[in-house]
This record gives sequence, C-alpha cells and structure tokens, in this order.
Amino acid sequence: MNLNKLDKYKNKAEFIEDVKKRAFEMEVNSHGCSQVVVQTFLDVLEQDNLQLFMAASPFAAGMSLTGNNCGALIGGLMILGTVFGRKDVKEGLPGIIEGIRPMRKLVRYFSGKQVSLDCRDITGTDLADPEKSQAFFDGGGLEKCAGIIADASAFVAGLVYDEYEKRKVGKE
Repeated sequence: MNLNKLDKYKNKAEFIEDVKKRAFEMEVNSHGCSQVVVQTFLDVLEQDNLQLFMAASPFAAGMSLTGNNCGALIGGLMILGTVFGRKDVKEGLPGIIEGIRPMRKLVRYFSGKQVSLDCRDITGTDLADPEKSQAFFDGGGLEKCAGIIADASAFVAGLVYDEYEKRKVGKE
C-alpha cells in the first residue's frame, strides 16, 4: 500500500478523524463491515484495488453471515496486511512474525473494546436470520456497527500513520 498520500494530512489526528468519519458514513450508507474498512483506506490513500475489495466481501455479519469473526476486525487486519505483511512466501516464519506485530495490536485493542471477536456476540443476534436482522437494524444496530467499524478503522489508521512516519524518516 502506498502511504505517500498521507502527506495531504497535517498530522496523525487529522488522518485518524478523516478515516473514522468516512468509515462510519460508508457503513451507514453502504453496509458490509469488512469491505467498508477496506474501501475507506483505499479511498483515503487514493488507490484502486478491486481484488482486495472483493476479497473482503465474505466477511459481512461474521464470516459469510455465520456470526463468526467481526468483519470490522477482519477488514482492519486486511489493511494492516497490505502495509506490514510479508512480501514473499520465501521469507518463511520470520517474515510472518515481523509483520504480525501490528496486527496483534489491533486484535488486542479490539478484544479490549468488544465483548467478543465474533459478530453474533457483539450484535447479540443472528444477522443471517432476516427477521432478527431487521429487528437489529430497526433498533439502531446499524449505527452500533458503524461505530465499531469507525473505531477499529481509527485504530488501524493510527498504526498505518505511525508506519508512514517511520518510513518517511527512513528516507531522509
């Protein structure tokens, strides 16, 4: 992921706030937790990556409407993978371990904020059931999910911005 587009932000706080606002609004208007996180970062970094966006599609309402693993968390991990992930399978386990550190920070952060890593536990419902899903959304569930997505995206934005600053210093 090309982080040079972060030059347009005055500072880390401005970047985080932009990501947070965009993620919230996109979820309310478009739905799809994981894809919303991914598209938010593609938009702020002014990049097109249809394959990455499409790869995030199964992670709505848990993995493929199963209620497992929150899509906001998975989308955040996907973005962090594009920034920190190993670039070649030949890097082996050391390549995985080095890149996984910021991803573990996200998982720990998310675990501390939510009752679970699973969508069904966070939402308290089965979003694959049309009646339960409708009741959840009618009761403000969409805004609840949008808040979770915005919060996770903001945390990811902080990690991404820190890496951008680190790389910028390394170029001097």
